[in-house]
Amino acid sequence: MRYVLQAVVFYLYLGVSIALGQTLPDYSSTTVNDFADLLPAPAEAELRAKLASLKRDTGIEMTVVTLPSQSPYAPTMTLEQFATALFDHWGVGDAQRNDGIMVLVLRDDRAMRIELGMGFAQDWNGHAARIVKRDFLPRFRDDQYALGIMNGSDAVIDDIARPFSAGADRPPKDIGSYIVIGVLGLFTATFVGFRSILDLGTRLRTCPQCGTKGTLRVTRRTTMRATRMTPGQKEKVTYCTNCDYKTVACWKTARLSSKSSSSRGGSFGGGRSGGGGASGRW
Repeated sequence: MRYVLQAVVFYLYLGVSIALGQTLPDYSSTTVNDFADLLPAPAEAELRAKLASLKRDTGIEMTVVTLPSQSPYAPTMTLEQFATALFDHWGVGDAQRNDGIMVLVLRDDRAMRIELGMGFAQDWNGHAARIVKRDFLPRFRDDQYALGIMNGSDAVIDDIARPFSAGADRPPKDIGSYIVIGVLGLFTATFVGFRSILDLGTRLRTCPQCGTKGTLRVTRRTTMRATRMTPGQKEKVTYCTNCDYKTVACWKTARLSSKSSSSRGGSFGGGRSGGGGASGRW
């Protein structure tokens, strides 16, 4: 139950952080996003091929992302919170299996994390911690970032992704993950239901123009679809069926994220993380 409460608190915290203006980077590829420029072109091409092969063989989406620092995006978050937020923002992994994996390297912060999808029970965190300590950090301490990323990614593929896909030593799934999904779903359903109740309440009101009760109606529609470059717009029209009374309320909707566009090297599958994985610093 403590795990469930921590997850719920994190998502509430994430919502507040986004509302306060914190942003997250968008991806350009579902395999490698080397924003810190740590990989030579041949190494990056090799890693892309390995991750693409993993996806073809097992269906598991694994992505490697490097950033100079976390600070420009979410300076008030912990490393673990930032990794989970970025994982969920991109939607790494299959939406039903939640088996995605993210390797995050923050060069100037001298920090990294292997973030696991919600489908990985907590016992897999130990596998991730051993890989961080054994394969990533020794190379990073010597500023051999490319070698560390390549060796560490190979270990994640061989010791976590492929065994997990094959069911070898697969721990039972944590029921707390499903409770978290249920709680978040309940929040969404409550919001939708509350809006329907408000619309029903409008129908019971008296028209302010003709004074007739029960003649008000509400319709909602999208007047402009959102794109990656521009926000969308929706409107709510309240009108009377007995007279010409009508009011229109308009509001903007958020621009589409990069994961909604096929022009950026494909899209992730919509997976989520429960905060599992392992971190390291050097």
